[in-house]
Amino acid sequence: MRTGAEVLVVVASSCMTLALVLAWCLAGVRSSRFVKRCFPNPQYLLKAHLDFLMMTGLLFIFFLLFEQLRLAPPSVIVAAMGLGSVTNPAGFLALAIRPDLPQRPATPFGALMALSFTVTTVGYGGAAWFVAHAIVHTN
Repeated sequence: MRTGAEVLVVVASSCMTLALVLAWCLAGVRSSRFVKRCFPNPQYLLKAHLDFLMMTGLLFIFFLLFEQLRLAPPSVIVAAMGLGSVTNPAGFLALAIRPDLPQRPATPFGALMALSFTVTTVGYGGAAWFVAHAIVHTN
């Protein structure tokens, strides 16, 4: 049964690929001046790497839940999960490259991050409630 949730697997695979690339960048920060110049704040690089890994796991888990329960999640939930799973860690990556980016909500970067957090919350919160509702109403 096709549910539209297949998009989650594509995004999860992309997140895993990005996490692996960032793992190499983390190794490079320790051994290369060039890579260190590219990522002046390695703490944010580590946060981006870990966040991409976490998003990978969450996307795969929700895909498997949707498949196991034979649920077709609303496309708005799938889109929000996919978009949020990429943009949240991308914020950390931006800060790894440009640690001086102003993070207040009134700045362009801050506003984008606030929007990203909102989209991610709608996606994952919606998915959690969608699954819970389906389980509670199963005979």
